[in-house]
Amino acid sequence: MTRVSENSSSHSLKYSLGKTKEKMENLQLKGSTLKSITRPSDNPISNIEAMSLQSRIKNNEQYIRNSEYAELYLTSTEKSLEQTIEILNKAKEIAIAQSSDFYDENIRKNVSNEIRQLRNQALSIANKRVGSRYLFGGYKTLTKPFTQEGDYQGDQGKITVEISKDFFIPINLNGKEVFYASDDTSSKQPNPFEKVSPQDGIPPEYRKDRDVDQEMMNERDLASVQEQDSKYQTRENIFSLLDGLTSSLENNDPSYTQSLLEKFDTATNRLVTMRTKIGSIMNSIETSKIANEDEKIGAATRKSNLMDADITELFSDISRQQNILKATYQSSRGFMNQRLLDFLR
Repeated sequence: MTRVSENSSSHSLKYSLGKTKEKMENLQLKGSTLKSITRPSDNPISNIEAMSLQSRIKNNEQYIRNSEYAELYLTSTEKSLEQTIEILNKAKEIAIAQSSDFYDENIRKNVSNEIRQLRNQALSIANKRVGSRYLFGGYKTLTKPFTQEGDYQGDQGKITVEISKDFFIPINLNGKEVFYASDDTSSKQPNPFEKVSPQDGIPPEYRKDRDVDQEMMNERDLASVQEQDSKYQTRENIFSLLDGLTSSLENNDPSYTQSLLEKFDTATNRLVTMRTKIGSIMNSIETSKIANEDEKIGAATRKSNLMDADITELFSDISRQQNILKATYQSSRGFMNQRLLDFLR
């Protein structure tokens, strides 16, 4: 007959009570958090998958925030282009009207003030800011892109953001491509006398002056290859077009006013093309946002299936464990309350 010591029985009872209480505490913790996994040891495989899903959810949330930031930039850019197109259209309407012989010199001088205001509006749009950052400065978002004379001080940087996994989009247009018609952003056109050849497209009346003193030619403001004594500059940018129109009106030159109409059409078409480009980018952003939202919901659903507890089952287990703990206490009460005299009877 094997004898079991009182210490062994006591340790066994304490161990049983400890395990029962531990299970009860674990169930209560799950009940308070409504999570089936409260620590990695509960289910290591599911815990690893849940952590991966949580990382994907966080990434998608950041992609969505990036998309919203990109939409803010692009919406402001699109609105600026729209306003600039309206300015060019209004200037063109004035140029069409004033290029006829119906108006006299005084009227044209008065109308030139309106063109000057349109030019100021265009400059204000070119120096527009989103928050504290300039919209058309390229990477130089803290530097004013255009001077009062219309010279560009920014760079040609393209700011990009990631709106989906490894999918980067540009969110800005630099002022050079928006307000200048060519890659040349200098304040004046190159002097055509520096290179005299038939390929340059210079009329014959200019070629006879190729031996004129170079310093005098560099100081000359060349506006049109049609007139040697032109008073106007035709730098290929929006500000110079408006300045040229102002000058032609002030100098009562309807023929030059009419020659600017095609340039206004070219500038407007360029801006319309840019608006179309922005629209396609915004469509991509919207598609990416929808995909990120769907992926976020899918990942959250899968994570919930792994981590969230079944409330009905959980509270049923808690009730059952409470009964087990109560029965354990009752069955051990007699033994735990025994004294030395009880063993001597």
